[in-house]
Amino acid sequence: MQPTKDISQTDESQERASERRNFFLGTTLSVDTHGKMQARVRNLSAGGMMIELPEEPDPEFVRGQRVIAELRNIGRVKGEIAWIGGRRIGIKFDRLVDPELARQPLVAGEGTPDYVKPVLVPSRSLKYVEGLKGW
Repeated sequence: MQPTKDISQTDESQERASERRNFFLGTTLSVDTHGKMQARVRNLSAGGMMIELPEEPDPEFVRGQRVIAELRNIGRVKGEIAWIGGRRIGIKFDRLVDPELARQPLVAGEGTPDYVKPVLVPSRSLKYVEGLKGW
């Protein structure tokens, strides 16, 4: 007896799943009918992402609705809602992004809190923010 092929996923969806990066990352989502809201990125690929909202949206989202997501180290990405499953939402981007950029640590800049920025002292090892005891 030959084993049956699992047809629950097409070859295309299996290939796409292998390109996704699973990790937890916060994002700010802007939607016309909902304003700005915080969400958690559950997985991210070059062409889209799945987010999870902290609670069920009210009013509900609809497929095709336009969104703008703010992603760490990538910036603003426009897209549209591809699917909805309760608090989880699939978003298809208008352009391709590099998901590896979002995995990289934040670069120190104006918006970086002082406690994250290293303080470089000439002729000394790396020293962190003044005032922290034990450093």
